[in-house]
Amino acid sequence: MSESVCNIYPPFSRFWAEALQPMKRPDWTLPNTVSYENMSLKLRCFTALPHTQKTPILVLAPNAGHHLNISEPLISRCLRADVGRGVYVVDWTPPTADSPNRHDSVNDIIRNIANCVGELGNQVHLFTLCQGAWAGAIYAALYPDSVLSYTDAAGPIDFFAGGGKIQAICQSLPMSFYANLVNIGGGVERGEFQLMGFKNLNLYDRYIGDYLELWYAVCNGDEKAIQKWHRFKDWYDQPQNLSGVWYLEVVEKLFKKNLLISGELEIIGRKVDLGQITCPVFLIAGDNDDITPPPQVFNMENYVSTKVVKQLMQGSGHIGVFVKESSLDYWEQAIIGKLDSLDSLAMCKHSAS
Repeated sequence: MSESVCNIYPPFSRFWAEALQPMKRPDWTLPNTVSYENMSLKLRCFTALPHTQKTPILVLAPNAGHHLNISEPLISRCLRADVGRGVYVVDWTPPTADSPNRHDSVNDIIRNIANCVGELGNQVHLFTLCQGAWAGAIYAALYPDSVLSYTDAAGPIDFFAGGGKIQAICQSLPMSFYANLVNIGGGVERGEFQLMGFKNLNLYDRYIGDYLELWYAVCNGDEKAIQKWHRFKDWYDQPQNLSGVWYLEVVEKLFKKNLLISGELEIIGRKVDLGQITCPVFLIAGDNDDITPPPQVFNMENYVSTKVVKQLMQGSGHIGVFVKESSLDYWEQAIIGKLDSLDSLAMCKHSAS
């Protein structure tokens, strides 16, 4: 047995000190200002002086029961790679059992995205992450002229493709199960229930593997890895509530019935036709993603009326496609670095029309 493992008592004490350390409440660390807000959201601007000639980036971060600061690595890369371009995030306000936004529907989500786009001059580049993807796709299909490019990173569009653990669970449990969760929460899908569901998808990783990572980091004196472990736990283990109305709508209409793909989804009184999306589309999936299998992302190519660029990130899990350095290198080279040319192309089309 190696000396680092044999000398167990100091690491053991440090391990428990770190594992039992009180969590810090997740929050935004990058400087930002709120440029628009209502009861359902804050539109955060991360660019000090947005260049008016550059179409802004609007990030639809994962609204799946966790703080949206998970998008900060991507935001940082955007700010560094495209200086002056406005970078904005829709920061959804978690509802409570007493707040009006507990009644927000998918219709309200799309209307709120439209309000944000209006605040930004009526045209944006949409960067959608995880569950932000279906909302962005619906918006882009209903308002195609306002979206100059659409990027989906690990977000499900074809919910029946590729199987996966979430799809198996959604198909096996009746809607009454999900409705009961919302009833218990007083009209909201409680973050604790979301967290329990995510953890139970990967029992070993979440209940054993995460703590083995901390143990190895402590034994090796890897302070950087220890701090990384804390950042993840602070974010992952402090969940946020979701509106019970749109949560149940999405479970039934998207996860269970796949209406976005069949063309039967009706939002704001209109059928959602993905074929109306004509802007450039970038699709990014992780080869190790067991939350959103790659086909759920890539199959969007079969339904839009435009050029599609697909990228499978090797060695990447679910959030890795928008937080890992190797993934962000791809974002910078293949997407962020092309926004100026996409802006110019849009201006030429507008002048010709």
